[in-house]
Amino acid sequence: MLFKNLWSAALFIGALTLCHVVQAQTQSTVPEVNQVMVNINTATVEQLITLPGIGRSKALAIVADREEVGEFSDLEALTRVKGIGKGIVDKLKERVVFQ
Repeated sequence: MLFKNLWSAALFIGALTLCHVVQAQTQSTVPEVNQVMVNINTATVEQLITLPGIGRSKALAIVADREEVGEFSDLEALTRVKGIGKGIVDKLKERVVFQ
């Protein structure tokens, strides 16, 4: 009887673990549908704020830089804006365009 209970418990725990692994794999492979591409050269402050790592002050800095220096040609060009470094640029890769 004890062996049967232990076997049932082990089987139950194994099933729970397997469900968790399958769920984690499914979540990581599902693309984010709600992500909207943002044109960094035409976006408003409000649109820029929707980007990861970009708050109001960075959005204002992007717009000011764009007006003073000109359009951004690529992600690397965004690093000319104070407060935007490689970490933020990496977060923006899938969300911005330059056309």
